[in-house]
Amino acid sequence: MQWIFLYAGSVWAVAALVLLWLAWGAARRKDFNRHGRIMAVLMFAAWFFVALYLLRYRFPGLVPHVPPEYVWWIALHGTVALIPLIVATWMVLARWRERMHPDRPSHFNRHHRLFGRILIPLWAFTHIGGIINAFLFY
Repeated sequence: MQWIFLYAGSVWAVAALVLLWLAWGAARRKDFNRHGRIMAVLMFAAWFFVALYLLRYRFPGLVPHVPPEYVWWIALHGTVALIPLIVATWMVLARWRERMHPDRPSHFNRHHRLFGRILIPLWAFTHIGGIINAFLFY
């Protein structure tokens, strides 16, 4: 049964990298509507993946064995993974709030471009790390 998570996680990692690339391209072309839609899909799918990832800990047979010498890697990967996910969620929610209340602009999104430039490499590291995890622990 663990192989399902191996394949699903690897497919998600590749799909997320493609979505990040497409969102970055849309932002560079100033196609902000497409960029926003792609990032919203990426954000919701990432939270869904995290929920499924955590849910598998309820079933001991689905949790891979992590040798003690790799615990630091899992801690680093998990920590770095949550940073762009949480900040991207704040950014998406702030944009939606601005659309609902145009008279109250979000101070959080004043630096949207800077946040994006920092988060893209972190998020890419996360998904490349997910592929590495598939090879290390399954």
